[in-house]
Amino acid sequence: MNSKFLYTIIFILFAFLVVIPVAYTLITALFVEDSFITNLRALKSDTFLLLAKSSFIAFMIAVLSTFFGTVLGFILYKMNVRFKRFFKIALLIPLFISPYILAVAWKDLFYLLFDDASFTSSNFGLILVLTTVFTPLSMLIIGSAFSNIDAQLEEAGFVITNMKSVILKITLPLIKHALISSFVLVFIFSISEFSVPAFFGVKVLTTEIFTQFSAFYNHSLAILQSGLLIFICIFLLFTEGRHIADASFLSVGSKGMKNQTYNIKNWNLFGLFMLVVWFVISVILPFIILFIQSFKEGTSKFVQAFELLVPTFGSSVGLAFLGAIIIVFVGFTAAFFSARHTGKKGRSFDWLLLIVFAIPSTIFGISLIKFYNQPMLELIYASYLIILIAYVGKFSFISSKIIGNAIRQIPGSLDEAAKIQGISAFKRLINIWIPLIMPSLFISFMISFIFSLGELGTTIMIYPPGTEIMPIKVFTIMANAPQSLTSSMTLIVFTITLLIITGFYFMMKPLLKKYHYAID
Repeated sequence: MNSKFLYTIIFILFAFLVVIPVAYTLITALFVEDSFITNLRALKSDTFLLLAKSSFIAFMIAVLSTFFGTVLGFILYKMNVRFKRFFKIALLIPLFISPYILAVAWKDLFYLLFDDASFTSSNFGLILVLTTVFTPLSMLIIGSAFSNIDAQLEEAGFVITNMKSVILKITLPLIKHALISSFVLVFIFSISEFSVPAFFGVKVLTTEIFTQFSAFYNHSLAILQSGLLIFICIFLLFTEGRHIADASFLSVGSKGMKNQTYNIKNWNLFGLFMLVVWFVISVILPFIILFIQSFKEGTSKFVQAFELLVPTFGSSVGLAFLGAIIIVFVGFTAAFFSARHTGKKGRSFDWLLLIVFAIPSTIFGISLIKFYNQPMLELIYASYLIILIAYVGKFSFISSKIIGNAIRQIPGSLDEAAKIQGISAFKRLINIWIPLIMPSLFISFMISFIFSLGELGTTIMIYPPGTEIMPIKVFTIMANAPQSLTSSMTLIVFTITLLIITGFYFMMKPLLKKYHYAID
């Protein structure tokens, strides 16, 4: 099959199944169900005050995450600290765990220490938790930028000045766009987050949209409020979109320029201390707190939690597995065509994936409901298919980024040489491209699987009646459950996620060794 034809089919399917529902929902809410002026009048001053509050919280999270991500990225990618490879993987764990799990752990911590968790039900508590969640993302983006700096530029700087000046006047300016990309992405994720503010009881625009849509059935107002968030996210994307589209979330391989590391002997121990402290705060402490709270009254609550979650394991893992396969296929199609066609035509799929990726989860869920709740689309609306569409829409951009980074490292001369020898496009794809990017395909599958397994913001809006998915089961029960049962359920989900990550890691090591790759 012609690769361009396949790309066109995938592009059209993605546009129809994922993008058109968002456009349809916004257009019908603004111009069909009511007049545009009527909808505008429905927006009261409270909505704009809530938007300002949500924007402030997101701004603080983005600033703090970018700062800590820069510090951690510098330590891991520019300093000669011990156990660097371990921390490059270990510090990413909060990024792969559903944010509400860490929210439960932090709430348990304040209950355990002060017998009062009111701090978590505040803007500061929300900022604290989401900073720990999104700092690994900043660390990835900024760390990748650190590793891609041409060492010759820094070495030339050392000839005429000291290390402090090199860092401030050469290194940091060279990663300026990575810093901005980190800030913009974390801001978008933070202002779009639903589960943590909902659990903490902090009123932000995403929780208000959910309330208007699900509790008051005021769909037009909810969608109009959603439009405000979409406008902010899309505006930020277009101001810095080119750099975000080119930002490396995770690079597999070490091809490219030599990375200059700083031999700061007096600071290496302090850098290691910083890594250990952050690892303890973001990973070890939440697990310990959940464990203590789960078993402080014996094992009965843990057993009850396990019995409640057992029926969800099969459907959750099966959906995540199938979703990850589709996501990798879509991501590979978009990345391969984009790498082979550098013009506007080649980047159109990238932009489509990026825009959908930036749409807040609750808003994306509302769009899927409004579009697919039609008699002719009942097969999708009332089945697991709508959940798979949600997974593909939310995570294909990440898959495309990981695979695209690998494809761009492969010399085009390999494909050209095979083409001259008369080897067909399909055989070149199977025998050259796929084997060379196999580690990236595997990592893309792993991350897509973990993200799909823990996805909550969209699926809580769209899951069909009678379906049982693990994160939804936990979130819906813990609203009225005793604290020990809530802790036990989140501990089980936390443990399952850690076991899956560990299993994937040990499966990945021989694969990376076989292809002579390293995670950067």
